[in-house]
Amino acid sequence: ACQYLICCGDFQAIRNKDDLECMSVPEKFRELGTFYKYYSGEVVAPYPTIFIGGNHEAANYLWELYHGGWAAPNIYFLGYAGVVNFGGVRIGGVSGIWSGRDYRQGHYERPPYRFQELKSAYHVREYDIFRLMQLQERCDVFVSHDWPRGIYHHGNKQRLIQNKRYFKEEIERNELGSPANEQLLNSLQPQYWFAAH
Repeated sequence: ACQYLICCGDFQAIRNKDDLECMSVPEKFRELGTFYKYYSGEVVAPYPTIFIGGNHEAANYLWELYHGGWAAPNIYFLGYAGVVNFGGVRIGGVSGIWSGRDYRQGHYERPPYRFQELKSAYHVREYDIFRLMQLQERCDVFVSHDWPRGIYHHGNKQRLIQNKRYFKEEIERNELGSPANEQLLNSLQPQYWFAAH
């Protein structure tokens, strides 16, 4: 039986049309969805749901929950970098995607977002990685949107390249995945790591 659901980003917690304007997504994919029904309490998630942010989110709303919190009844956002204990399982996560250009900057983006800020608002920051690196107790589960860089060395790399030929050059240059998540993986060594991209 399912005890809870974990989402590795692109959850799209969109409450209203204003949130749509704070989301980096092509116009043809810009739609309200059904989260607003959960947010209003009209519908309650059948299982406790824990999520992190990806690169297609309502950045304004997730910023309101920077340190984590209930996005809706029974739906918990881990924050930009967070850990919770749920049902005896320690779950950690980091929101966003890698960008070397923005990594060492602070979170300077604020609504109303300019075009580039719609994208940079989703970029992982060194400060958030630093916070997670301070963890002393091991996580049972860790979630990210990006893969940790180098993770392809721990699976069927040839099959991955057969299915995603365009990954071959990135793998050869050691650029596929997030260096920040690689650092976290090597340091925290959770029992399980789940990622979306």
